Amino acid sequence: MKKSLSLFLAFIMVLLLCVTGFAAGTGWVEPTAKDPVVYISGDSGWLEYNYGNNQFNIGHVGNLFDSNEDSNVKEAVINVLQPFLLEGLLFNRWDNYYAALEKEIGELFEPIAMDKNGDPKEGTGIISSSRKDLEYSRKNNIVERNGGYKETSYRFYYDWRMDPLEVAEQLNDYIEDVKKATGHDKVNLSVRCLGCNVALAYVDRYGTDSLHGLAIDVATSLGSDFLGGMLSGDFGIDGFALSRFLYDLNLYSKAGIDEFVMESIELLASSGLTNLSLEMLRKTLYSRIESGVISALATGTLMTMPCYWGMVPVEQFDKAVNNVFGPEGSEKREEYAGLIEKITAYNEEIKKNVYPILRSIEDAGVNIAVISKYGTQLVPVLKDGSMVADFYVSAERSSFGATTSTVYGQLSDEYIAERTELGFGKYISPDKQIDASTCLFRDYTWFFKGVEHGYYTKAECEIMMAMLNADEQLDISDIEELLGWTQYTVYDYLTDTAEPMTEENCRNTTWTADETIDRPQNMIQKIRAYFIKLTDWYKSLFRLLKNLIDSKKQTE
Repeated sequence: MKKSLSLFLAFIMVLLLCVTGFAAGTGWVEPTAKDPVVYISGDSGWLEYNYGNNQFNIGHVGNLFDSNEDSNVKEAVINVLQPFLLEGLLFNRWDNYYAALEKEIGELFEPIAMDKNGDPKEGTGIISSSRKDLEYSRKNNIVERNGGYKETSYRFYYDWRMDPLEVAEQLNDYIEDVKKATGHDKVNLSVRCLGCNVALAYVDRYGTDSLHGLAIDVATSLGSDFLGGMLSGDFGIDGFALSRFLYDLNLYSKAGIDEFVMESIELLASSGLTNLSLEMLRKTLYSRIESGVISALATGTLMTMPCYWGMVPVEQFDKAVNNVFGPEGSEKREEYAGLIEKITAYNEEIKKNVYPILRSIEDAGVNIAVISKYGTQLVPVLKDGSMVADFYVSAERSSFGATTSTVYGQLSDEYIAERTELGFGKYISPDKQIDASTCLFRDYTWFFKGVEHGYYTKAECEIMMAMLNADEQLDISDIEELLGWTQYTVYDYLTDTAEPMTEENCRNTTWTADETIDRPQNMIQKIRAYFIKLTDWYKSLFRLLKNLIDSKKQTE
């Protein structure tokens, strides 16, 4: 696959990532638990291909571009554009365009793609150092001087591309080995992102007899909103959501995107040109080629991996399967029959039963802690980008049922009054964007604002490890008494500090969301919104020019 064709794709694919960063400042003592803790991450582990000669991490998927020669760009462009222009636009025949698109994209992702049965290709899998660590931990009691176990001492390395039901079998073997090596009859599970999917598959297959506690951080078990939306056809560009997303990228990844660029995007969105252009494309072209493009992009990139199908919400699964593989009896359905069988089994056995499985864990007396995050913009690839989310997953899904506002406002006064009258007022967040009382585990669920999906803070670790170390289930009041953390916490990424959320400190996003500007309801509001954004654009332009002039003076 050639670089020029892959820039947008790379951007979208990188947005799928659930790479974990861990903030642990100097002087901080990592907590331990009495029973061993088996740590299961998402898709952040290093894997290998080409029989160990090459390695990759999903966070570095862009590195795959490096193996492609610029000299082939022209050929690749022609291969895709020729059927698009000469067959598609002229004669409304698109099959050759879809095939060319899938082929060119597939060449890039071929080293890490699964086969058409959803199995790893020969010569790919966990890197050798991870295999060695895994084998060592199976046979040794990795205990601290205080007799406790750190969260990641027993890290369960696995090929995260695989079907979670298959990985659950490997996890069961690993847990049994850890129990034998440590002499404990129970372990704890600390899981993140896709790791929760594996944990629920394990409980469904093997029960809870070996578990003392389960700590869940940013689960994707109910699905990823943007991934499900893209595969089911809910694609769109919200200009204001894109601008907010860029602000967050500047904070979390130091992307260095200029404010002038973001103001320009907002000006275009406010003018209506963005929506008008997208609507025209949707009606004239996209509606004709939507499913074919979705299919080519999906099977050419990461959707041969069963793990990502585990992130497609149940209510969007059937439509996504039809878009990617075609209707029943189609050639592509037959071609990918093995993969479809796997992802359908997980959808039926686990995703449709997430709540019953979680309730069975609670009923068995296993300690539970759930961490949900919000305060960052959902990946801006959907028609509506206003969900309260953590980049990848809405707070409603990762908390297993919280009621939330949108990023534009708060829960209504009427709603809050009604919930307070029913005795649930203490579960409303100080920023009035979340009601935790509707969560499956309202007394064991904590929310962190200002933390993106893949970033892990000390405060989260402390809450989760306290729960795993406890002899019995702790609730939000217990954790506040023990650690000082309330159900809602605000985090400052720049200073690596967290504090209980209050009405005074809760407005800690890097952007503002104003519905009267982003979503004007009448002509007067639209004119007002446009001139406000035009003024902001001119201010950014003048600042940009001033910085350029100042920079030139310094070099003279």
